[in-house]
Amino acid sequence: MKCYLSIVFGMVLGMSALGCGQNHSLQGKVTYEDGTPITAGFVNFSSDTSLSRGKIRSDGSYVVGTLKDTDGIPKGTYKVYITGAEVAMETAQSQRPRVDAMGNPIQTMAAYRKLVHPKYMTTSTTPITCEIPAEKNRFDIIVEPPVY
Repeated sequence: MKCYLSIVFGMVLGMSALGCGQNHSLQGKVTYEDGTPITAGFVNFSSDTSLSRGKIRSDGSYVVGTLKDTDGIPKGTYKVYITGAEVAMETAQSQRPRVDAMGNPIQTMAAYRKLVHPKYMTTSTTPITCEIPAEKNRFDIIVEPPVY
């Protein structure tokens, strides 16, 4: 029985080592045309067979992951779209919690401000595409601000 488990463990380890070579590291930065970074959200890379994403950090940088946060992306052609790129709007009400007559907090809807133009938010409307060959490891994205 121990021999069988060793063989199975060895096969699983070998297959996982083979799988590591299929993804390519990819990182970049999301900014406006003037270089100001987008400070929140996710960059999503969608193809017919794969979906990978990277969390946008406060400096606009991101690293792409498929199964883990930073395990890379398979070779292919991707539609690139951005989700969650919004920030809570500061209001006087948000600084002072509202309470009812009994002193219980009242739930209020937070207001959010989008950071990118809506066309970048879905695969059907985004104009951004990316080809991931084996040697590419950086993809910077420049977006338009939202329209208010």
